[in-house]
Amino acid sequence: MDKDKILEQSRAAKKDEGLENAKLKGNMIGEYAMSVVALPIAIYSLFVGEFVVAWAIGGIAFAFVFGQSFNLYRFTKRKYHLAWTIFSVIFTIIFIVQFLAESQGWWVTWGPHRMWG
Repeated sequence: MDKDKILEQSRAAKKDEGLENAKLKGNMIGEYAMSVVALPIAIYSLFVGEFVVAWAIGGIAFAFVFGQSFNLYRFTKRKYHLAWTIFSVIFTIIFIVQFLAESQGWWVTWGPHRMWG
């Protein structure tokens, strides 16, 4: 393909690269903001014995990791991203099952709150 044909196709697509870049930066800021809010809540909930909150946050976080790693794997076909995809699916399921078990009273997770009182 020559350069003019590529430029013509790019113009025909009518993509605003500035908007795409803003979306990517917004996603990155959102990741950081979610981490800054979720991590302290999860840690606090572990120490006060509210494991159900930590399980829910973990499930959401691993589902997010799945979305990113799966999309990267589809694009790159790298085994690294496939491994993260598999890892995140497994841990999303584990965290959601734990969340359901704790919230429904099927079993109670052991934790620091049991050690200290």
